[in-house]
Amino acid sequence: MSRPHQPPATAPEDCRAPRLDAPADTWRLSRRQAMTLAVASATSLIADSAHAARDASALPSNSSRSRNELSLVVPYAAGGPLDRAARKLTQETTALGNINVLNVAGDGGATGAAMVARAGAREPMLLMGAVATHAILPWLNPQLPYDPLRDFQPLTLVARMPHVLVMRSELAMQWRIYTPEDLLRFMSKHRQPLRYASAGNGSIGHIAGQWFQSLTQVPLQHLPFGGARPALSALLEGTADLMFDNIASALPHLRAGRLKAIGVTWRSPLPALPEVPSLDDSIKGMNLTTWFGIFATAGITDSQAKRWSETFAQTLQRPDIQQYFDAMGVVRDDLRLQDFARLVQAEHARYGQLVKRAQIQMH
Repeated sequence: MSRPHQPPATAPEDCRAPRLDAPADTWRLSRRQAMTLAVASATSLIADSAHAARDASALPSNSSRSRNELSLVVPYAAGGPLDRAARKLTQETTALGNINVLNVAGDGGATGAAMVARAGAREPMLLMGAVATHAILPWLNPQLPYDPLRDFQPLTLVARMPHVLVMRSELAMQWRIYTPEDLLRFMSKHRQPLRYASAGNGSIGHIAGQWFQSLTQVPLQHLPFGGARPALSALLEGTADLMFDNIASALPHLRAGRLKAIGVTWRSPLPALPEVPSLDDSIKGMNLTTWFGIFATAGITDSQAKRWSETFAQTLQRPDIQQYFDAMGVVRDDLRLQDFARLVQAEHARYGQLVKRAQIQMH
């Protein structure tokens, strides 16, 4: 497949990439590494789960599905933030009938996304797509089996998951690091670069660390792991010093006192962490989120897209559903159809610029 078509040259101001003037390290990834991303965070992005994903070969074919039954593909294993959000949303969106949630994990989200892209417009499927499937993977794999902008109809943004820069509470207390300014002062005097864990090369956590270095000129040592779960374990065990974790993953550990939040990658304090400052206040441009939303197969009618989009949006606006997402720590933002499509285009352009500046290559 040819390289995904180029998005608009400009993006909305609040979605543009910050200036990355510092020389970036060259990241050379094997095809397997680049395609094995972790998101929810990430894209990294996504929390690991003990539950096994359903085998794609066992999924019902189009001919065996009821014409009145929709399938929503979650391109990651069961149990993560996207999966929990999808199941809650489909259970409560009764106006569309029964919606079958299918976990189709593999290739960092590409397997499930490709499955939805291949579905015909006469019997479309839905996808819980994310920043990894639509903004990061396309730049890491020119042979991606779908086009993130042409093969899908964006319906409704479900939520954004800001990331949190976290440390072990004991270490933060020992080093007297409580704010972003404390961290920068410590790092400027510390001879050895601090170690930051991520879900792997090319993951949202890795990109956040590279972004941080570019904006602050302070070096970090990257420790890539095979998923968000082992990366978080390394942080808790002391093998790593820092981590840019998504809020849904970090929040239980923050509430239990095991981790200390230094700052959030959001333009203002989060409702779930009102006392934690925004990194953007002291490091301009340090704002980054893992967003996720519902897409349909391209080619559906405008009336069908409008009906599905408005139905999901109405469910998301219910107070009980908002409370559910608030408990996860995610941020709701009512973007539908063209507004959601513009966000996807802007994020696609933003990460394309970052990947190019960082010289990420596959071999």
